[in-house]
Order: sequence, then structure tokens, then C-alpha cells
Amino acid sequence: MKALGGTLLAVGFLSGSYMAVSEVASVPWLSYGVCAAIMIVGMVILRNARASEAENAGEKHVADVETLRTSLASLIGKVSGLESTSDDEAQLEIHHRIDAELLDDINTFVEARESMIPRFGMQRYADIMSPFANGERLINRAWSASADGYVDEVRTCVRNARLEWETAAALLAVDA
Repeated sequence: MKALGGTLLAVGFLSGSYMAVSEVASVPWLSYGVCAAIMIVGMVILRNARASEAENAGEKHVADVETLRTSLASLIGKVSGLESTSDDEAQLEIHHRIDAELLDDINTFVEARESMIPRFGMQRYADIMSPFANGERLINRAWSASADGYVDEVRTCVRNARLEWETAAALLAVDA
């Protein structure tokens, strides 16, 4: 529908422009009016297609916000599981668990994050993404510390990542 509307709009405009300059002495008003009518039909079709897209996008944003909440809750649960690991040997293997357990939820959150802007606004998007990004950086740091053998750093980063993601989840939970 959108393509048809755009085509009619372009044809009407270009034909009308041609009609307006084709004769020096006068404008062929009947032909010019037909072109204007074609252009108006094209604009109406485009407007209806955009309204339909906006309605469908609103439903998608609601679903994406639920996806964000679900993936963030999953991340918090999985990081809590990582945090409960007390054995030093297990701490040194956390980078394998991070790869296996957290990446899908992080990617799911990142793919759906743009839906927060039309739903909540740019400021709220920034307020939620800031602690989420901090948590992600801390998980990356925990991964590196685990691979390098710094057990205390792993514990600190995993705990702080959970706290950051809990902050993001609390901000995301409030409907506005």
C-alpha cells in the first residue's frame, strides 16, 4: 500500500508540474486538476499506511518491553547463581559459565532496547540503559578476571553487576 501511495503521489506531482509548464499561454486546468486528484489519493493512501504501521509498532513496543523485563529478570537470576559460587576453583571457571548462560539474555535485551524510546521517552531509556550497560561491563570484567585468575575481582564484579541489573529492572518495572 505504501508503494502504491508513493507512486500515485509522485505521478500526480510530476504530471501536474508538467501540465503547469507545458503551455505558455495558459494552464490546462482540467488535466492539472486530474493530476492534483491523483496526488491527493496518493497522500491519503500513504497516510493510512503510516497510521497502520504506527498502530502495529505500538503493539510491538509493548511486547518488546515485556521481553526486556523477562531477559533482565533471567540475567539477575543467573548472575545470582554465579554469585553464590563460593569455591575458588569454580570462580576461575566463571568465564565459561558467563559465555554459556548470559550471552543469549544480554543479546535479547540489546535487540529489544530501542522499544523503550517510544514507550518511555529518551530520558527514561538512558536511565535504564546506564545501569544495564554498567552491569554488562562488570560482567565482561568478571570474565577477564576469571580467565586471569583474580578470584576476589570476579566476586566483586559479579555482585556489582547484579546490583546494577537490579537497578535497571526496578526502573523498567515502573510503567510510565
